[in-house]
Amino acid sequence: MNNLEHGKVYYSKCPDNPEYFRSIRLSFNPYTQGYSPQISNPVLGVPPEGLEEISPVLLQRLMKVPQNTPPF
Repeated sequence: MNNLEHGKVYYSKCPDNPEYFRSIRLSFNPYTQGYSPQISNPVLGVPPEGLEEISPVLLQRLMKVPQNTPPF
């Protein structure tokens, strides 16, 4: 999954309990020129059809604080 889309919703299984999942919406941040994930609370059940699972490594990379942002 190399092509990220602005506003697209993905899902991720919870690592501590695979019966739960979280939905993740990607929003584009024009100030950092990158994507920032908006993550839901855990939901019990099966992810809805049409949602792609996001790679845990990619999600971790998206959640990192960008190192190239200027200080305030």
